[in-house]
Amino acid sequence: MKPRLLAAALLTLAPLHAWAACGATDAKSSPAQVVQAQVDAYNAHDIDGLVACYAKDASLSFLDGEHPSTHGRDAIRKVFGFLARQSKAFHVEIVRRAATGPVVVDLERLHGLPPGKHLPDAFAIYEVRDGLIAKVWFPPSK
Repeated sequence: MKPRLLAAALLTLAPLHAWAACGATDAKSSPAQVVQAQVDAYNAHDIDGLVACYAKDASLSFLDGEHPSTHGRDAIRKVFGFLARQSKAFHVEIVRRAATGPVVVDLERLHGLPPGKHLPDAFAIYEVRDGLIAKVWFPPSK
């Protein structure tokens, strides 16, 4: 294949990486499947794949009063940008999950933090609509 055609072919495949995490989910997927795809992307430090799990107008609300709410995929990408700088050992474990209707509640535990650093387990509450995460609430964990 000529170099120009090869480059063009590779460019057409580039969006598949972002689609991969939620690519196996669609509007018929259960909310728990969509959230799990997002968790898998988070644990793979795949920011594009993670963001692909969110609706274009999705929001993240931090209920601790210390962090502003975030709206839209570009802002969500910035929130999770720190994943690119984390060691491969950094990941979240879902300790417990409950789901009803469009809502999924995860109790999460972080692993792979620097020595001496510990964070308490935390809840994440997801609302999934049409196969994408529409809203997330993070209640305070302290």
